[in-house]
Amino acid sequence: MISNEKKIELAQWLIDPDKKQTLPHDLAALEEKLVASGVSKVYKDIELPLVEILDSMHETGIKVDLDYLTKLSREMEKEIGELVKKIYKQAGGEFNLNSPKQLSEVLFDRLKISSEGIRSTKTGLRSTDIETLELLKSHHPIIEPILRYREIFKIKSTYIEPLRELADKKSRVHTSFIQTGTATGRLSSQNPNMQNIPIMGELGKKVRRAFVADKGYNLASFDYSQIELRVLATVSKDSIMIKAFNNDLDIHKLTASKVYKVPLEKVTPEMRSAAKTLNFGISYGMGPQAFSKTSGISLGEAKKFIQEYFADFAAVKKWQQETIEKARAFGYVENLNGRRRWLPNINWPNRRFAAEAERIAINMPIQGLAADIIKLAMIWVADLLKKKGWWEKRARMLLTIHDELLFEIDDDILKEAMPLIKKEMESAYKLSVPLKVDSAAGKTWEDV
Repeated sequence: MISNEKKIELAQWLIDPDKKQTLPHDLAALEEKLVASGVSKVYKDIELPLVEILDSMHETGIKVDLDYLTKLSREMEKEIGELVKKIYKQAGGEFNLNSPKQLSEVLFDRLKISSEGIRSTKTGLRSTDIETLELLKSHHPIIEPILRYREIFKIKSTYIEPLRELADKKSRVHTSFIQTGTATGRLSSQNPNMQNIPIMGELGKKVRRAFVADKGYNLASFDYSQIELRVLATVSKDSIMIKAFNNDLDIHKLTASKVYKVPLEKVTPEMRSAAKTLNFGISYGMGPQAFSKTSGISLGEAKKFIQEYFADFAAVKKWQQETIEKARAFGYVENLNGRRRWLPNINWPNRRFAAEAERIAINMPIQGLAADIIKLAMIWVADLLKKKGWWEKRARMLLTIHDELLFEIDDDILKEAMPLIKKEMESAYKLSVPLKVDSAAGKTWEDV
């Protein structure tokens, strides 16, 4: 049974996802506003059915290997100690490594590293964020160990220690899923924040190794492949993208081939990497400067690359322009399901605020529909597992991380359950291109 308070919270959020309006607390009045805002169907068919599923996932939790976490914590503590000694030696003395002010003074005043082109914070402090340190790597040998220190310290303090503290008597961690935490409709979580669990790199693998299946079970991962690009192909009606997905082509390789004007077989890994960066960046309204920084190519090359991209994928550019024009006319943007986001700054004379609203206008229909598809998949799969008599017992839905669903499945039904879940997820929503889900199983999250 869903409480009235929860229904009111969901209704208010759907009507005003940025939470800037003062809305009534009367459910009947809110339901009228849901209809007027075109989000009544999203409320009834997606958000309300999801409440019970998220509660079940929270109650179930996910098992962690506490012995492994203790060992990992000690290893990290040892490496942190060694890094600190190295940094102090190169700095010529001790200081608080976690203080941006002291680190800034050490780097730019004591060690005389050039601060030319380094941005300042709101308080006037010369920045020492990750992006800045990456730019300074070739300027002094102290930068590399500082970057490594930050990486390990963050993983240890954000994940390793909290996971050890939050685990219950059965070694299970119960993250809280937040339905109303984002304006796009994406789910978030807290205690711990599972959305930010590292995926790539050596440390990411070590963290994921800590999440394990219960005895007699496997962890099974189901990950939507390139869901945002498939949504973009659908909303833009771009014939080249649609053809590529319908023929199961490598979209990043195809983009590189088009932009660099080389045959598919001549596309290098570097070309594909740049194309992949822009493919995903397009849905966020990525401009030349951001693309240049992210891909590592010059600003001039980035500008040319984007021009070529929109020449080849003209329907994408047309859709973006039309979406911005509609947002200016109506003051909001919505996805194919009618999920809506208001953009009060879209017509502001202040160009910075207006540009940010335009980026949101481009991104929200894509992110918002991707969010809806994941949620519908969760609802459909939960119904399937209930019909099979597996729900919460033999097949447990544990986590939703971005475009991935993670389950704990009884070894005896694993071979039967996996293709059924995959099929249900791929059928959850009808786009103009196929939805594709990659699946794998193993005893730890790292294995999948």
